[in-house]
Amino acid sequence: MKNKYHYFILIILSFFVLLISKKSLNLNDLLYNQLSEQLVQEQVEKLLESQQKWAWVGYAIIPLLILIRSSLVALCLSIGTFFYEIEHKIPFKQFFRIALIGEFVLVFVGYFKLGYFYFIKTDYTLQDLQQYYPLSYINILDLDNIQPWLVYPLQTINLFEVAYFFVLGFSLWKLLKNKFSKSIEIVAVSYGSGLVIWLGLVMFLTLNMS
Repeated sequence: MKNKYHYFILIILSFFVLLISKKSLNLNDLLYNQLSEQLVQEQVEKLLESQQKWAWVGYAIIPLLILIRSSLVALCLSIGTFFYEIEHKIPFKQFFRIALIGEFVLVFVGYFKLGYFYFIKTDYTLQDLQQYYPLSYINILDLDNIQPWLVYPLQTINLFEVAYFFVLGFSLWKLLKNKFSKSIEIVAVSYGSGLVIWLGLVMFLTLNMS
């Protein structure tokens, strides 16, 4: 029951920040300005019309993304505890709950980003929105000198990811009732390995599409 509660709260928070961001940050106008630099007026209008027609997909896919991401993280934690030979068997739904709790950290990235561009950096482009990641190492770098395939890995080096890591570790510690350092180690090995694989996949795909 708690898993369903957490899941639906995450969906609502994600819907809300996406909706508010589109309205408050004038995403349609930014997209129009960017396309106008590359295409003729008729092509821009057709693309915007198509984008508005399929805008619902962006909302519909949110529950699926949360479900997939949380399931994969839960799977990593489950595998990690298996190899660490935890004495008692832990149901997968409990690992899934830990992953859902961690998702709240990632959802608030969107709110932080919204606040940053609405209150602080009010003069921005669509590219600024795409490349900026709150409290990330990449924000102090010159993006003009960075290869595209390195952008996402560098965005991942951020304080929200650190907070996410420790939320997973703390939640796992409460579940296993072992040493906190052991839970952190399990998260580092299991989730950390999954994250490295994911980053490698994204970098590979970026290289092949560029």
